Amino acid sequence: MINAFIQRALLVLCLSCATASFAQDSQALNEKVSVSGQMTTDKFSSLIKQQKFKSVIVNRPDQEQGNEVSVLQLRSIAEKSQVSVVYQPVVSGKISQTDVKEFAKYYNELPKPILMICRSGSRSTSLFNQAQAQGLLND
Repeated sequence: MINAFIQRALLVLCLSCATASFAQDSQALNEKVSVSGQMTTDKFSSLIKQQKFKSVIVNRPDQEQGNEVSVLQLRSIAEKSQVSVVYQPVVSGKISQTDVKEFAKYYNELPKPILMICRSGSRSTSLFNQAQAQGLLND
């Protein structure tokens, strides 16, 4: 009886830890947009289903070293959940004013909430912060 109790307790603990780590797969920048880093097809499917994103902006170029999934793979998954995917590749460390304005256009037009994806979440966060600081986002 004690063994069964301990096994159940461990199972609940493991499930709690898995849920907690899942919650960290994306980080909210505000109530309308979140960012996520390195993506896999499984992680993307879970994020779309669990967090109910309506749009995705992919800022990581398909050909970037270490990229595990293409925008076509992500789009295929997203379409099954009626989620739109925009491909706005941005080179890390080289965000231009044109990139910021293009992001702002997408942010203002796409259904919310939006998930932004890049390697670590940094360039997506930078795009958002720059657009917000310039007053380009209609909130």
